Amino acid sequence: MNLTDFYFLCAFAVILAVYYLVPRKLQWGVLLVSSIAFYLMNGYPFLVLFPIVSVLVVYLCARRIVSCDVKTEAGRRRKALIAGIVVLLAILISLKYTKFIWVRFTDNPVFWNEFLTTLIPLGLSYYTFTLISYLVDVYNGIAIPETNYFRLLTFGMYGPALVSGPIMQYREVGAGFFEEHHFSYESLTRGLQRMLWGFFKKLVIAERLGVAVAAVFDNPAAFGGVYIWGAIICFTIQLYADFSGLMDIVLGISQCFGLKLPENFDTPFFSKTIAELWRRWHMTLGTWCKEYIFYPLLRTGVHTRLTKRLEKMFGADKTADDPDSKAAVKKAKKKAKRYSTYIAMFVLWLTIGLWHGGGMTFVIGSGLLQWFYIVMEELLEEPFKKLWNSLKINPDSAVLNVLRMIRTFLLFSLGMAFFRSPSVGHALGMLRQGFGRHNAEVVGIFRGFLNAFSSDGVRALKATSSFGLAYVDIFVLVFSLLILLLVDIAKSRTDVRAYIAARPVVLRFIIWFALLFYVIILGQYGPGYSAAEFIYQGF
Repeated sequence: MNLTDFYFLCAFAVILAVYYLVPRKLQWGVLLVSSIAFYLMNGYPFLVLFPIVSVLVVYLCARRIVSCDVKTEAGRRRKALIAGIVVLLAILISLKYTKFIWVRFTDNPVFWNEFLTTLIPLGLSYYTFTLISYLVDVYNGIAIPETNYFRLLTFGMYGPALVSGPIMQYREVGAGFFEEHHFSYESLTRGLQRMLWGFFKKLVIAERLGVAVAAVFDNPAAFGGVYIWGAIICFTIQLYADFSGLMDIVLGISQCFGLKLPENFDTPFFSKTIAELWRRWHMTLGTWCKEYIFYPLLRTGVHTRLTKRLEKMFGADKTADDPDSKAAVKKAKKKAKRYSTYIAMFVLWLTIGLWHGGGMTFVIGSGLLQWFYIVMEELLEEPFKKLWNSLKINPDSAVLNVLRMIRTFLLFSLGMAFFRSPSVGHALGMLRQGFGRHNAEVVGIFRGFLNAFSSDGVRALKATSSFGLAYVDIFVLVFSLLILLLVDIAKSRTDVRAYIAARPVVLRFIIWFALLFYVIILGQYGPGYSAAEFIYQGF
């Protein structure tokens, strides 16, 4: 059952009614039962045992940690922490990553890939990272441990967040699951509005883009040239509309329940650097990796020894007392710290790539290539500052900032070419095709439409283009993308829903009902059609 399914929406309406009708002390129980039911309806029923067991392991380890004295039983506390993390990661690795090794050495990789994929529990990566953060925070004393297993289970396998996140931290949102929530008309309407915006992104934009993207990625030789680059850019936009649309639905559902989950997107395509883009894209994953991988890695003895060795390599061991030598030593230490940090960042981005999947396409596209971009941005920052000064150009001018946004978007899109491709070879082949000549038939796509329109009139809109989309769908897509762009521009300046809420009631109803009917009429769903799973649902 997908979050865009009609039956899910019917179930959601019933659950929401029950949620506010039961005694408020039992509201979290409604969330637990509905989450388990949602899990049972998404794949084989026995897979629900994985999150149940994972939460049980974390619950027991956390209880062990808090039962031990911090000073006299530090070793036992550490063993309980390590045991919990090892079990969680063992389940994650054995279920998710051995598939890629197994498939490589079997005679029928397609069958085994499909079979093993069905055995991966829903939300495996998301609830694993959520539970690890809870256990580490309990160990560090910054999260109050939950004494009731079923309450922890409610948090650990909250249904909507299992589809594609966000990755939650118990210390920030855990208490909200067990507070008594009074019915709020404002929370309900604001939540439904956000869900509607998510449906617009997913059903109107992402589903249409997916058809065109698949047409080119599945047969790049038939297109070539500029259409390869167009497909890569379209996939990046599709991924954004799909994933951020899902987040809007999940956060909207949660707001209806009175829950406030962390944001996962903040208009990332207005970023001027790749580092900034990743601070605004899949924000909870970035936060998790920094807090539980990157910062702890910087505090390890291995990193300290590496920094010392680099300092010596760069000449920081000089002992002369003259000012020039002191300045050289300081510069060498700064350089050593920078390069040792880059090495730690390599581990961080390798982890992010592996989190997305065990294939090299994920490791490169969403991992190491992004690391390379960020390192080069930092290394080239000073030279570019000097260049702008020498040319007497304002480095913060509007023109340069727009060019930086375009550059950042295109570099990110290049990584997504690997992300979307079935193999590294396929991705490289597509990029080679991008420098070739494009297909003449595709070049005349709109010329052919105009010729057909002159003879057939509006019936030409129903004709199918070379991208697999009807011409009418192309026009709907372009118009919808313009709406998305304008709303994202507005979001970067103000709270759009709050702005609309401040308008006269008639105007508010016109806006939201216009969007509702736009999605109902133009959304890709209905008899004979099933919206594709959300892209990030597989992670």
